Parts: sequence; C-alpha cells; structure tokens
Amino acid sequence: MCPYNFFDYKYNIDNFSSDLFCPAHIAYIVLVYVLGFAVSFLLRKTKRERITVFLKVFSVLMVLFELTKISWESYYDITTGRGFNYGGLLPVYTCSLFIYTLLFAGWSRGRVRDIALAFITTIGLLYGAIGVVYCNGLNFYPFWTFGAFYSLFFHAAMFVTGVFLLMTGYKKLGWKDVFLSFIPIALLALIAIPLDYALKTDYMLIYSGGGVPIYEDIARKLGEKGLRFIYTALMLVTHLPLAAAVIGAYKLIRLASAKSSR
Repeated sequence: MCPYNFFDYKYNIDNFSSDLFCPAHIAYIVLVYVLGFAVSFLLRKTKRERITVFLKVFSVLMVLFELTKISWESYYDITTGRGFNYGGLLPVYTCSLFIYTLLFAGWSRGRVRDIALAFITTIGLLYGAIGVVYCNGLNFYPFWTFGAFYSLFFHAAMFVTGVFLLMTGYKKLGWKDVFLSFIPIALLALIAIPLDYALKTDYMLIYSGGGVPIYEDIARKLGEKGLRFIYTALMLVTHLPLAAAVIGAYKLIRLASAKSSR
C-alpha cells in the first residue's frame, strides 16, 4: 500500500530520498522534448490571432494554478504550526517571471509585449528546458504527487510555450532581445534583493544559490569575505550571455533551415 497520497505535503512523506532521474522522470523528459518540438512543428502555421487567444487563456490558467499551489502549501504550513512560508513560497523566483510575462504577452501591446515575449522565448525557454531535466521538486516529492506534478508541468509549460512561439514565428528573436529579456529579471530583482538580504532567503537564487552546488560554493566563499553582493551581481548579469546563447542557437537553426530548403 502506498504510504502517501497524491496531495500529501513533503512533511508527511516518510522514507523518501529522491525521484530525480527515476524511470518515470526520464520518460517524462523524453516525452516533453519530443512532443514539445513535434506539436510546435505541426501547429507552426497557426494564425497569429489564435495564438494571442491561447496566450490570454493560458496566462489566466497559470495564475490560477499558481494560486492553487500556494494555497495547498500554505494549508499544510499553517495547520502544522509553521505559519505562512514568507521565506520560500512567494512567487519571486526567476521562473515565476513566466507567469507575469505570459500575462503581458497575452494582454498587452507594443514594447511591453515585446519585452514579455523576449523573456519567454529566451530565459524562460532555457530555464524551462533545464527545469524539466533537473527538477528540484523531485528531491522533496515522489513523482506521482501534486508537488512533483506542479514543478514538472510548470517547467514543461515554460519550455513548450517558448518553442511554440518561435516555431510559429509569433516571436522572431533579434540581438536586442538579449537586453529586453533582462528587463523583467531586473524588475523582479528589485523585490528579491531586499527580501533576500533582510530575511536571508534565496529568491531568484541570488543570495545563496540554494540547490545548485557551484552557485552555493561561490556564494558561501564570497559571503565569508563580506562580498556576497558580488555573487548577487554575477548571478543577475549571467542572464545576458544565457539569453544570447539561446538567440544564437535560434539564428543558427533558422540559417540551416533556410539553406536546406533551397
């Protein structure tokens, strides 16, 4: 008999180590990558108006999904006497930007929409792809639970949405998008930095790099020397070359595709 149910919280799951890269997770990675590209390719001729409608509907669903997750986790935190988790539950992570930028991509126009789409198709796409493979939630929840499902679905949505918008031509990336994609990151950092330094939390991973061994080591060493702010600055600036790498890959793929079609 299974010792836990689908909606159990991590505090109630005993004798669990990690489901990261378990057979079900590996199958999920393959499924997301294959279907993400295959479905986007099959729908590449979708009309722009329909994609806009999709973005509007999906953005609202993602907000509701996030609120459901916060309510679910808060219920357990509060009823077990831990109180609301201000130090880790607020949607102030880099990946949380997918929720906000998706709203602006669907419901705004002009430069604001351009900025939102730039993030979704660069950093959002990249972090989604990484999050599907290295899903930190699987270190706390078994694969067949809501906690794992939320993290896996969220990052898959980031990845597939970015691929879909690029493959349909809804968003065409240019080098200026390196800087446009950084604007949401900089704005969120205005909230995350004060929280992290005041409460010693790790929103956006810009305080202690929790869960990423290399980041943790750098943050710890600089923190011991009173130079943690350098780690924070490096973490933020790193998003620029990451966005550039995605755009470079996008341009190479388009160039190769254009040559093969001649």
